Amino acid sequence: MARARSAQWHTNTRPDGYQTVSAMVRDLLAAEVARLEATYNEGQPFPRVEGRLPSGPGPEGAARGAQLRARNREAKHSEPHTAPIGATREEHPA
Repeated sequence: MARARSAQWHTNTRPDGYQTVSAMVRDLLAAEVARLEATYNEGQPFPRVEGRLPSGPGPEGAARGAQLRARNREAKHSEPHTAPIGATREEHPA
């Protein structure tokens, strides 16, 4: 997101620049939606989705996240205990 903000800021006076990040997101998102419609729905808008869309990762993303958390827990428990920088042994015994 920082790159997008920087790109918007440094090009906002150009003819094809965007005055705001919101305007940039709106236009880029509209272009991507049009591409998806052309690629996957014969150029027609997809049927409207009523109600709330599910939030969070899908099943594959949830599984990857669980694996990553498990690896992080294993790595954390296998590392020797170290005190925070600047702490004395009395404050944080090993």
